[in-house]
Amino acid sequence: MTSKPVETDVLVVGSGPAGATAAALLGMYGVKHILVTKYGWLADTPRAHITNQRAMEVLRDLGLEDKAVAQAVPQHLMANNVFCESLAGEEFGRLYSWGNHPSRKADYDLASPTRICDLPQNLLEPILIEAAGQRGTSLCFNTEFVDLVQDADGVTATVKDRLSGETYRALTVAPEWSIDKLGTHNAIQRALAARDAWQGRLYPTTNLRIQSSGAEVGT
Repeated sequence: MTSKPVETDVLVVGSGPAGATAAALLGMYGVKHILVTKYGWLADTPRAHITNQRAMEVLRDLGLEDKAVAQAVPQHLMANNVFCESLAGEEFGRLYSWGNHPSRKADYDLASPTRICDLPQNLLEPILIEAAGQRGTSLCFNTEFVDLVQDADGVTATVKDRLSGETYRALTVAPEWSIDKLGTHNAIQRALAARDAWQGRLYPTTNLRIQSSGAEVGT
């Protein structure tokens, strides 16, 4: 365990859309920060993908809207939720969705200069992390949040290098903030809950990844 902690104004835990966006914004405003993630790289599956207008406005503020739109499915191609027997089977019905119903389209158009799009997380994260790095984010991959303690001087987080196994006692956030992406397996929330500093509920999520030749989609 190292004895001398690393000091920073903000510690961001997690490199998902929330954490990466926070890092990019902190960098844009010149706030000293470090981002740690226990993974060796970014998301390799689509995961979250619907990107609403408020999120697109943030990307516009970061100068990333054009990059995002270039890789996204545009709103007009997200027009329907389809209910069917199978991928190639009988269709039971479909509903307009994501602001595409004629009676609702104008509301969305008037609400923002941006548009909803479908941008999978594995395409969005590299855009955000590149922007964060260019704005001064200190990126630490394979670095896992372990615990934190708070006193009058600030917050001291303990993190572990997953490659070497070495534990750092660690990134002192003094006297500012820690930001944790709000995922299901939320390490900071668990640490706070153990100290009765946070009360809430975590909901499980399930992602299914299906590989198919397409021959059986009609069955």
